[in-house]
Amino acid sequence: MSTRRTIRIMSIVIKAMLSLFVFSVCALIIWRVFFSTKEPESIKDLYVNEELAEAYAEHGDDLVLKYQNQFSMTYSKDNAGYFGISRYVIIPQANQIQIVLRYNDKTLKHLKEDFDLDELPEKGEELLDLTLRQIIDLTPDDTTDNEDLSKLAILRHKPSKVITDTTALYTYHRIVFDGVEIDEDDVSSIMLDIYYEDAVNYEESAYGALLIYDNTAPWFEYKLTAADKKALKDFD
Repeated sequence: MSTRRTIRIMSIVIKAMLSLFVFSVCALIIWRVFFSTKEPESIKDLYVNEELAEAYAEHGDDLVLKYQNQFSMTYSKDNAGYFGISRYVIIPQANQIQIVLRYNDKTLKHLKEDFDLDELPEKGEELLDLTLRQIIDLTPDDTTDNEDLSKLAILRHKPSKVITDTTALYTYHRIVFDGVEIDEDDVSSIMLDIYYEDAVNYEESAYGALLIYDNTAPWFEYKLTAADKKALKDFD
């Protein structure tokens, strides 16, 4: 075989390998963007309980569902990228908030390192204490004292329901909080606090905290899907 022919064959092989590599990278990117972040079936629809069903029975399609465009991922130097909210909805007429929290498999490694665990936590295991911290301004007409803790009331809400499911890369929780009343004249903010279940101390900063509501931020309408409406109508 001549040297020229050998070089030509090697060139074809190298080009084919490069093309295959580029195709593989593109396929991986497409998979991560369009498929790996797809929510599991058990998570994607509203969870309907008695409180929400009663509100829908009373208000029908006039039921108000809304949310705010808050930053959806933890970003401090100690927990950057650990936790994210893919979506959430506030339902004032039901005094309910539903949140879809997700985290990827790297967060499990961070949990092991941050809490000196002997083993890597199992994916899908109930590892987190999830609560809402509602901060109420006791002097809403005076904005100069908002840093004074004695002028603020803190209410902590525990979930009435947590649904957990996993995908190839993520763990998802749909978290339902009932009994959350929001008076936009009084409430300053609502945070989702995330603690490791074996290191819960509400007097200390949460392992992760995500803003859900700020009384100075604009609202956006949350539209019910066909599946949401069916679940609401079919609730018994």
